[in-house]
Amino acid sequence: MRIEEVIIENFRSHKLTNVKFTRGINLIVGQNGSGKSSLLDAILVGFYWDKPRAILKKDDFQRVGGSSTKITVFFEKDGLKYQVYRDITNGLAFVKCYENGEWKRLESGQRAVKDWMERLISYDVFVNAVYVRQGEIEAILESDESRDKLVRQVLGLEKFENAYKNLQEVKKRIRDRIDSIRDYLKETSNIDRLISDMEDELSKTSREIENLEKEIPKIEKDLEEVSKCLEFYDDLEKRINKTLIAVKDKESDLKELNTQLKNVRDQMEESKKMIEELEVLVRELDSIEDDAKLYEKLESLRRLFVDEKAKIERQIDACKQKIENVERRIEEVEKKAEKVKEFEKIKKDCIERIEELRTCVEDYEKIKNLKSRLFELRKELKFDEEGIRKLEEEIESAKVRRDEIIERLKEIRERVGGLDNRAKELKKAILELKKAKGKCPVCGAELTDEHRIRLIENYKREFGKIKKDKNDLENEERKLRYELTDVERILKKEKEFFRQKDIFEQIERIEEELGNYDFEGLEKAYAEFENLRNKVQKLEGQISTLRSEIEMLGELKSEREGFLKRLKFLETKLTEIEKNLKDAGFSNLEELDKTISNLKPKYERYIELKRVRDDLAREREKIERLRKDEMEMVEKLTTLKDEVNLLKDKLLKMKSSYSEEKHERLKDEEKSLRDALVEKVTKLKVLKKKRVEVENGLERLRGERNRRKAKEDELKSLERAEKKIQELREKVKRFKAMLRERALAEVGEIASKIFEELTEEKYSGVVVKAEENKVRLGVVYNGREFGLGFLSGGERIALGLAFRLALSLYLAGEMSLLMLDEPTPFLDEERRRKLVEIMNRYLRKIPQVIVVSHDEELRESADRVVRVSLENGVSRVETCIG
Repeated sequence: MRIEEVIIENFRSHKLTNVKFTRGINLIVGQNGSGKSSLLDAILVGFYWDKPRAILKKDDFQRVGGSSTKITVFFEKDGLKYQVYRDITNGLAFVKCYENGEWKRLESGQRAVKDWMERLISYDVFVNAVYVRQGEIEAILESDESRDKLVRQVLGLEKFENAYKNLQEVKKRIRDRIDSIRDYLKETSNIDRLISDMEDELSKTSREIENLEKEIPKIEKDLEEVSKCLEFYDDLEKRINKTLIAVKDKESDLKELNTQLKNVRDQMEESKKMIEELEVLVRELDSIEDDAKLYEKLESLRRLFVDEKAKIERQIDACKQKIENVERRIEEVEKKAEKVKEFEKIKKDCIERIEELRTCVEDYEKIKNLKSRLFELRKELKFDEEGIRKLEEEIESAKVRRDEIIERLKEIRERVGGLDNRAKELKKAILELKKAKGKCPVCGAELTDEHRIRLIENYKREFGKIKKDKNDLENEERKLRYELTDVERILKKEKEFFRQKDIFEQIERIEEELGNYDFEGLEKAYAEFENLRNKVQKLEGQISTLRSEIEMLGELKSEREGFLKRLKFLETKLTEIEKNLKDAGFSNLEELDKTISNLKPKYERYIELKRVRDDLAREREKIERLRKDEMEMVEKLTTLKDEVNLLKDKLLKMKSSYSEEKHERLKDEEKSLRDALVEKVTKLKVLKKKRVEVENGLERLRGERNRRKAKEDELKSLERAEKKIQELREKVKRFKAMLRERALAEVGEIASKIFEELTEEKYSGVVVKAEENKVRLGVVYNGREFGLGFLSGGERIALGLAFRLALSLYLAGEMSLLMLDEPTPFLDEERRRKLVEIMNRYLRKIPQVIVVSHDEELRESADRVVRVSLENGVSRVETCIG
């Protein structure tokens, strides 16, 4: 695999970054925090998301303020070009292959793309062998156990360990199956005896069924003959009982009909007597009917006269009262008209005075507004005149000092830039002197070791002075920036100064203007103005009310005329009512009352007898209805007696053909035969069911016997498989140990060479020893082995780096890509220089290497250099040839 190009968007500090890689060694260099390692993490996420969740969380790499995180990786594998694209935020992904001049889509979707990459190169191989992350060097030095874990991951030994454990699990399952089969065979050892017993039981049951099938038809035939005889006697008994019930019912109906006939005849006698009494009362009613009708007519006349007269008299009194009220209101309204004229004159005088006071009121309102504004301004004023003056002086002084500081900072940055350039020139000159042979690159003279050392020492002294001067300048710059912060804080008060100055000037202007007015005189004028205005408003209300009442004068006069006409009409109607009484023949009401009193007894008797005509008619209808009922009952009585006699004759004939003793005997015989039949049929059903169950059980046992034979064969196969699995486990264990031992031996040899160069052959080798779950690491010094505690801090880091590079180089034959993230932490300058030589010698065996580092020295070994910097929180990338 070879990475060709990576495009990332909104990934950590990268807003939009495009990086191209070449064959050989690619160096990504920049300051800490600039976003170098993010390029390697983006490749990992682009290939395998969401597999790396354990080491990379989505929230950790999504750029703050960015939209969606997108990663595109172009790479080459086995002569084919591929493109992997992921939109992490929106869950989109695809992989394409470049064939025949166009890109063809192979897979789509986050999971599908991850699975495709796993098939191309597994995630475990990528993170353990291809991608050496920050911190793995420290893990090598941490403990023998952590070192062993790293070795197992990189060499893929965990696959063999998993295979060993899986084979143990398979063996356990086979053993469990063997034990299960043996238990089954033990439980079914008596299967043949059970089959023989069940065959005997089946033969016995079949014979019993055959005997019952012969007995049941004979019992059914006898039962049929007895049932026929019993059916005849049952039917005859039912008919006799039914006829007896019918005779009793008819005799009961006969008795009830005689009782009803007697009741009808008694009612007819009572009705005849009632008719005679009602005829006498009807004759009395006819004699008093005319007097009763005259009473009703006179009573109506009296009621009409009394009620109408009282009603009209009440209306006349009410009408006179209304006329009196209207006349009184007319008089009041005429007086209010005079009062309106008086109010109009007072209102006019008030308005004239209000107009005279209006100028004073306007001045008073203006003074009130000025005083209110003065109060608000005094609340906002924070300084007196002296305080404002001092604040102005402080701000002007701060402006001058700010300009001085900015000018000095500019001078410092220019001076520091010059020192940095000179320091780079000195570093370059020192490197050229160290490499130079023959002539001196400085003066052109013959270059001797003494001359080389003297020049290097001069350069180093100058370099030390530059470092000191730069440090002094940086300290001065830091102090000036602190001071600049304080100055800026003072300058922020300038806005408040102008505001306070403006407030102070406004207060002075308002106080001067207020001194030109007589406030007390204006206040009195304003009070008089308000009183007059309120008085005018009150007068206007009173005048409006009086005018609305005056407008009602015409309506009141019209209303009085109406009431007078109504009074005349009522008096005429009262005269007509008294005339009607005289026309009826009565001179006064007392005479009418006397006549009514004489007729009242006859009217009351008339009321009592008023319903007797209807009662008489009802009684005559009733007696006719009773006569018809009597005739119908006599006819029914004759018919019912004839029916009873016929039923009694029929009953005598049926009783002569029936024997109760024979009937009971047939019942007993039928019951005995039916019980016997039920018993035999039930037994037959039970036996047939039993035969089916025995046949099924026998079939199951025969099937179980066949399965038992199959289990015996399976047991033999499993016992052979168990033995083979154990043999395979031993082979896996031996192969893993052999592979680990051989690999660690080769890794030790490679690490020895790298470590010797890093330490300038101070140590003659690296010792790698494999133990159970441990990998011990040591060095050879003066022919003796020493542990890690013998090494200095820098030597320990160098050993860890050598060991990790050796692990990757061991796999170089199988690897076409290696990614190293910060492989030089804590290395001193000399060892970093050695690392450049090691990269040129060893890492070039791998077709493509991508190294992330903050050390500029590694540029010498790089084929391509990618420089990453951070500007305003966003990573910027610049590519150049190494």
